[in-house]
Amino acid sequence: MKIDIIDQVGRVSAPLFAKCVQNVFAGEHKTAEYVNIIFKARDDLRLMKKEYFGLDVYTDVIAFNLNEPDNQIEGEIYLSYDQINDNAEMFNTEPQDELVRVLIHGCLHLCGYEDDTQALKDQMTALENMYMKKLKDSDI
Repeated sequence: MKIDIIDQVGRVSAPLFAKCVQNVFAGEHKTAEYVNIIFKARDDLRLMKKEYFGLDVYTDVIAFNLNEPDNQIEGEIYLSYDQINDNAEMFNTEPQDELVRVLIHGCLHLCGYEDDTQALKDQMTALENMYMKKLKDSDI
């Protein structure tokens, strides 16, 4: 699997991100051709959310599956440092932990999970917690 990280600021640990993506896909029994992880400004993600989802709201992550159903994952995950840092402050957590959580969330979307109801949000949060623990228990 090819993982490209487009990060103008350079705040990302590429080995940590690769391990995170690989853990989620392996745990969900998915294979991937490639995943692009792209950092954008908060306003850019808001405009993308409006254009592609019809919602004029700020968001920390947007994920797009570019593959045909039943094929290997080909996807893009867009992240906003500003929004993730605001989340970390709001949830009283470390920015790096929130960054990893949001990346896991994006990976779960690429695996087919949705979060448009409270029950589905709860399911994704439980999976995020599981993958966060698994990552913390590993060496990276």
